[in-house]
Amino acid sequence: MKNTLFVFGLVFFAGQLCHMGVPWWGVAPIGVLAGWLFPQNVGRGFIAAFLGGFLLWLSAAYLLDVPNEGILSARIGNLFMGLSSGHILLLTGILGALPAGFGYLTGHAARSAFGTK
Repeated sequence: MKNTLFVFGLVFFAGQLCHMGVPWWGVAPIGVLAGWLFPQNVGRGFIAAFLGGFLLWLSAAYLLDVPNEGILSARIGNLFMGLSSGHILLLTGILGALPAGFGYLTGHAARSAFGTK
């Protein structure tokens, strides 16, 4: 349980620190680092990294969406078969969370292959 919280915290807080100036895939190396440093059950670690990345991307998208009153996300939603602003924000969170989760799986596999158990 402790490692799960560490994975979530590392992905979320390191992602917040690296948010500016890092490309969109910058959360994946953080997930790799979390997978290497905090070994645990693969499924539980993936979920923790996924949730950390999801919360990171959802909060970033929400904070960018609020100042323009959701106009841009509504227009993007119209391009995707009439999705609402909330659906676009959830989709952004999911697409941002996948690199964190798969990064964790990569770090876990690398630790199993090259590191100590």
